[in-house]
Amino acid sequence: MTTATRVIALFWLLVGASIWWTALAKDAPTPFSLRFFATIQVLGGIFTFMRLTLGWVFLITMSVFTMVTGLFALLSAPLMPDEMLANAPRLFGMHPRWLIALSAALGIIIGRLGWLGLSKNPPSQWEAAES
Repeated sequence: MTTATRVIALFWLLVGASIWWTALAKDAPTPFSLRFFATIQVLGGIFTFMRLTLGWVFLITMSVFTMVTGLFALLSAPLMPDEMLANAPRLFGMHPRWLIALSAALGIIIGRLGWLGLSKNPPSQWEAAES
């Protein structure tokens, strides 16, 4: 298993754990879908560190899902109605539409890098590299 795979597994493990941390807070209602994906992320990270193929499958699926979701979010950012943006936060005085687009672009990049790193190091190569 390469260092890149370990870093990706650790990243997804931390993302999933942070989502669960906020989900378990009393004032943070979290949708079931977000808790489901956080569970997949945590299990994917743990299973990958245990060198189980299922963990790699979970993580590559989450990376592709993040990349595709980011693409859809980037396409929908210009079409977002002003009523939805009225109460959205403004970071550094930036319009919320730009924040959505930049967040979507970041999601695309993270998903793509995760997918590339994991696809170049499938579980079939994990044992061969350490022998």
